[in-house]
Amino acid sequence: MSGPSQRRVAITGMGALSGYGRGLRPLWEGLSSGGSAVRGHRARLGRRAWLDYPMAALRDDIATLASRLPKQGVVAGSRLTDDADLIALADCVMQSIEDAGLAYPADHNDIGLVVTHESPGLAAHVQGFFRWGQMLRAWLASRHKLNPPEFLYEQQSVSVYRMHSFLYIHHLSSLFDLHGFTLYNNNACSSGAFALSIAADRIRTGQTPAVIVVGGDLPEDGTKYRWFQDLGLYSRTGTCRPFSARRDGLVLGSGAAAIVLEDLDRARARGRTIWAEWLGSGFSSDGWKVTFPDVVGGRYAEAIRTALRVSGTAPEDISLICPHGVGSGLYDRYEAGSLAAVFGNGAGAWPPLMPVKAAVGHTLGGCVLLETIAAILALHHGRIPDAATCPQPDPALPIGRTRTGDLPEAWRLLKVANGFAGQNSGLVLSAPEAQDRRARLEG
Repeated sequence: MSGPSQRRVAITGMGALSGYGRGLRPLWEGLSSGGSAVRGHRARLGRRAWLDYPMAALRDDIATLASRLPKQGVVAGSRLTDDADLIALADCVMQSIEDAGLAYPADHNDIGLVVTHESPGLAAHVQGFFRWGQMLRAWLASRHKLNPPEFLYEQQSVSVYRMHSFLYIHHLSSLFDLHGFTLYNNNACSSGAFALSIAADRIRTGQTPAVIVVGGDLPEDGTKYRWFQDLGLYSRTGTCRPFSARRDGLVLGSGAAAIVLEDLDRARARGRTIWAEWLGSGFSSDGWKVTFPDVVGGRYAEAIRTALRVSGTAPEDISLICPHGVGSGLYDRYEAGSLAAVFGNGAGAWPPLMPVKAAVGHTLGGCVLLETIAAILALHHGRIPDAATCPQPDPALPIGRTRTGDLPEAWRLLKVANGFAGQNSGLVLSAPEAQDRRARLEG
C-alpha cells in the first residue's frame, strides 16, 4: 500500500512472444479464438535423430527476430543468434519499450533492468552434444585428441561460459543502452513475480523512474520435456487441463514477455496512458522438496494473504484470479486448497479463474510475466478469452462457484504462482484511474 513517501507504480508497456505469435494482438486473438497454441513439435538431436512431443512452440523465426534488433553489429559480433532464448528476451524488451513510448538518452540514464530465466544458455550447450560430425572433425584436428578432458574443455568452454546469467543482463543492457539498476533472478516458476516486486520497490522508493522486467523460456530442444516426462508430470494426452477432473499433467510452451514499470506521476507527466497499477505482492518459501510442494505447511496461502494485505485488498475485492494452473493432479489440488484457504472452501462465490497455461503451455521462468499480460488484456477487454477458462472444475477440488459475466472496468487482479523448490508468490494489480486508461484494442 502506498505510504506518504512512496511513489505509485504503473505498467506503461508490455511485449510478448508466445505460441500464438509476436505481440499483444496475436496473443489476445489467439486466446480469444478458443484454440490452444499447443501442437506437435520435433526437437532435432543432430542430423538424424529427433524427439517428438506436444508443446506450444514459437511460430516466429529467431533469425528474423534477431534481424529487427538494434545494434546489428553487437548481435553479430557477440553471436547472439546462437542463443534463441536471449533473442526472444531482447525482442520483448524492444516491444515493451515501443509500447511504453519510453525515450531516454543513450549515454546516460537510470532505466533499470530485471531479467529472469531458469537456465540461460542451456539449449545451445545441449545442442553441442548432438553435433557428432562436427565433434569428430574437431577431434581429428585437435592437438588434444589423446587427452579427452582437455579436448572436452576445448569444445565446451565457450558454451559453458555463455551459461553465466550475468551475460543476459550485459547483452540486453548493451543492446538497449540501459544504465540503471540491474538484477538477474531465478525463483523457478515464480520468477516473474519476484522480478516485478523488486522492480516496483525500486520505483516506489524513488531510486529509479522506470524498470524493464523481462523473462522467458524456449524449451524446444527436448531437454526439459524429458525431465518433466521422467518425473511423470508431462501430459500423456498432450492437453493441459487445469483443475479439471481429466487433468493428467503439464504441457510446455515457448514464450517470453517484458513489462515496463514506471513512476505513475512520471508517466502522467509525459502523457502516457497505462495498462495497470501495481499494488503489492507476497512471497514464501517451503524449504522442503524441489519437485513436490509442502502440502501441509500452508505457505502458498500465506503468500497470497500477504499480497492481499500489503495491497489493501480484501478477497471479495478481487475481480479475476490468474492461477498457476499447471494441470497436474497434485499441484492443482494443492493450489485449489491454498486458494480455498483465502476465498472459502467451496462454499462462497470465488472470482473467476483464468488458467492461461491451458492455451500457451507452461513457459517456466516466463510464465508469471506472460500470464500477467494475458490477464491484463482480458481485463482491458472486459472478458475472459475462450482458450483460458475453467468451465468445469473437478468437483473433488475445493473450488467455489466462480463468478460469471463481463469483467468490471474498475478491477483488481490477483496473479499467483507456486514454483519448484517451494517458491510461492502472489501479486495484485488494479485498473488504471479513468484519466489514465488506454483505449481498448480492436477485437
